[in-house]
Amino acid sequence: MTSLFPSDPTEAAFACFSAGDLLGAEAGFRAILADEPGQPDALHGMACLARACGQDATAIALVGRALQKSGVSPDRKARMHLTLALALLAQGHAEAARAAAHVAVLLQPSDPRAYVALGEALLALGRRIEACESLEKAASLSADDINVRTQLGTICLDDGRAAAAVRQFRLVVSRRPSDGAALANLGAALFAANAFEDARDVLLRACEAGARTAETFNSLGLVEMALGDLLAACGTLREALALRPSDGRIANSLGTLLMEIGRLDEAEALFSAIVAREKGEEAERARFNRATILLGQGRFAEGWRDFESRRVLLGLVSEVPQWDGSAGAEPVAIVGEQGLGDEVQFLRFLTQAAKLRPLRLRFRTAALAELLPGLDQERILSAEGPVAAEVSLLSLPVILGMADVPSTEPYLAVAEKPEAGRIGVCWSGNPSYRFDRRRSVPVGCLEALRQVRGVRFVALQPGDAPEWMERVSLETPEDLARQVGRCALVISVDTLVAHMAAALGRPLWLLNREGGDWRWKDVAWYGDVRQFRPPSGAAVAAGWEAVLRDVVAGLRLQEL
Repeated sequence: MTSLFPSDPTEAAFACFSAGDLLGAEAGFRAILADEPGQPDALHGMACLARACGQDATAIALVGRALQKSGVSPDRKARMHLTLALALLAQGHAEAARAAAHVAVLLQPSDPRAYVALGEALLALGRRIEACESLEKAASLSADDINVRTQLGTICLDDGRAAAAVRQFRLVVSRRPSDGAALANLGAALFAANAFEDARDVLLRACEAGARTAETFNSLGLVEMALGDLLAACGTLREALALRPSDGRIANSLGTLLMEIGRLDEAEALFSAIVAREKGEEAERARFNRATILLGQGRFAEGWRDFESRRVLLGLVSEVPQWDGSAGAEPVAIVGEQGLGDEVQFLRFLTQAAKLRPLRLRFRTAALAELLPGLDQERILSAEGPVAAEVSLLSLPVILGMADVPSTEPYLAVAEKPEAGRIGVCWSGNPSYRFDRRRSVPVGCLEALRQVRGVRFVALQPGDAPEWMERVSLETPEDLARQVGRCALVISVDTLVAHMAAALGRPLWLLNREGGDWRWKDVAWYGDVRQFRPPSGAAVAAGWEAVLRDVVAGLRLQEL
């Protein structure tokens, strides 16, 4: 049986340290060193005290002296290397810390603390997968793995591995089912995994368990937004911002929601305040969000300038200079970013760009440039080859000085002609988009279209489709252009198909979510577009059912 009052002076001093009695511990260790100068365990104890006081350089020196002594058992050496690793890590010496922690693991492979230190050193070195493996080992060895699994979940969430984060946080919650912070972490991970209903339930439980924090309310508000409950989300995000008024991330979330419900002046003021007081990612995010308001209202001079902030958010880098819009004989590369619909929308600017420089097109829909009647095709070079500069397709408006409302005339042309009664339908976008639930139409809602007689419905998206729709080959953007060209009408959600139809001049009935993207706001980018939106505040499925009833009524009045 272990005594509650250790007789060994070293054990007694370490017991004081563990109990938080630093003065008692220091007196004990100094007394040992007075009797036996250089005693390794007492030196290690003084190193631990130095670390507790933030004197990590001193701790490193003391542990170094202790490790030079002979006769130290492997388990004690392991603890010394662990202290050394933590002190080195605090001093920013990540590789040395990793080496010290590795020795601690070799000497004492059953000590979870050694694996934690090794994991943190690997994390500092950017070796995140190895760090997670080490932390997972620590969790498996620890009697209380809550902290380690919380750390693991946080790393996975930061790395975009939502499913792995959910697994870790579920384990934490299974051990502490009434822990509000644990529930809040799980809710945030479920949101990242697009499990919105589960996320909402868990986050509400977190609030009930006392985690009524700004972070929890921010996560809950975003979940409510993804589920289409915009008014509830607005109230929740306001509560989050009230708890942490200077948090740019929460303010950006609220501003985005205000845009969705049409409170543009309030949203713009919020974004401008973030830009004025902050630097870094949230300032750039606010500047980009503000750009979408400005562009939607046709305030192009300001809007295109702010729109460039997306380059910072996307981490876009280039090995060649950015083209400034100057004329010359040396070719320029045009590169892509974001979605295919964005590329089709901005193809129109190639005509002007090609008048200034020969172009090498390096984006996914580049082949569609052959469908631009106004483009001098001789100015389009092979994609491969040297260039003097490059620019994103989406940056062409700002470098070309585009300040006027864009022409709504069709700018793509195909040989195919519209066929009477042929209606193309696209009901869903990329499911990985976090708010796709609000953008995409549940396939069951399409049954309403079967009520319309005398027309043929064609699926303009790959994958499964209702059996009563005609299927066509859609392997390439050019295939899509040809199939759209054959349609008398296209009915589509806000995705590539919508932009393709409008760019070709085919009548487009846009099934747009409440709020919607800046491209379909006050400024008309295309000609023959009619928008259908769910009733404000309607649940997602009920809203789309109402939209499809309106579409059916509209089709019955058309001559297609």
